[in-house]
Amino acid sequence: MARALIAWILVFASFARADVGPAAIETYLARGQKLYEEQEYAGAIQALSPVTRDARATRAQRLRALELIALAHFIRNDEGAARATFERILDIDPGYQLRDTTGSPKIRAFFDAMKKQLIPGFDPAAGADLEHAAPTAGSAGRMIEIETRATRGGERVFELVIATRRRGELGYRSFTASPRGDARWRARIAVEPSSKPYVLEYYVEARDAGGGAVARIASPDAPLEIALTAGSAEGGTRAWYTRWYVYAGVAVVAAGVTGIAVAATRGPDPGSLPPGSVTVSD
Repeated sequence: MARALIAWILVFASFARADVGPAAIETYLARGQKLYEEQEYAGAIQALSPVTRDARATRAQRLRALELIALAHFIRNDEGAARATFERILDIDPGYQLRDTTGSPKIRAFFDAMKKQLIPGFDPAAGADLEHAAPTAGSAGRMIEIETRATRGGERVFELVIATRRRGELGYRSFTASPRGDARWRARIAVEPSSKPYVLEYYVEARDAGGGAVARIASPDAPLEIALTAGSAEGGTRAWYTRWYVYAGVAVVAAGVTGIAVAATRGPDPGSLPPGSVTVSD
């Protein structure tokens, strides 16, 4: 607890500085995440709370902080505080995708129950379940491959798209994955060369024959990340098929709007396609 208190004091003091911005807030999020992973839940709540109130934090940063706070409350058996914090998340983004990586069925059931109560038409049993080989690093200027498999609802998936962008860019480039049979798809992505390292952000979206989303891994507001080293256009392909993250995606139609829910059992924050949630299974 002493270590957690010291960390919180440092974070609070840093927030008092006038030059704090979204980039610096990432440091505070990382500190709160570390405290959470070290099971210093009270310290994590204290460290992350300023992020949720700071006007300089981005929407995605506030949502990430709120989720960790909600999970910390839940693990500490304070379901009232957990519920209130999850409600704040859903007020900001009804399509929020939970990023919890514990695999706890209790967390899944708790969040699903809230979604059913607060989001009209939410149905965690609909849609599809996806899993994909998750890259963690690579080199600029090379081709990479990402493979995705539908473990449930593959018959609903007509098209699978990988959307990528360089961190800091607003728009995404879309790559259509090729079907490989057995409810699998593979995409070859041309990574832009660069003389400096950069982060490639991406998300995966499965669509039905009408173009509606039936499942999504990550989201435009909270993509997954690949850290790329500097590199030129040397050709070659890098595939990551030894490390898999599993996601469960749910799509429903409520009030004329197609929504999804995406869940991860392990691996890398918030959604934008209401109604949606991330659920976690064993």
